[in-house]
Amino acid sequence: MLDVKMEDIKESIETMKMRLERSIQMLTLLRAFEARDRNLQEGNLERVNFWSAVNVAVLLLVAVLQVCTLKRFFQDKRPVPT
Repeated sequence: MLDVKMEDIKESIETMKMRLERSIQMLTLLRAFEARDRNLQEGNLERVNFWSAVNVAVLLLVAVLQVCTLKRFFQDKRPVPT
């Protein structure tokens, strides 16, 4: 009877050991996926920030050009009579 219980305990321990090893493998795999995804997100963030800055610069340039063009439309180029 004691022999059977010891074998059951050993079998349970082996089962737990295998399950823990499998869990460690899965966690390692998930960490690798998380690191890959984080690197991808950081690269995307850099690209989005760069193109957002380019867009802001273009918008500011267009705004300045529009103001200059509108000023020219309303300038009176006729000579002032004295």
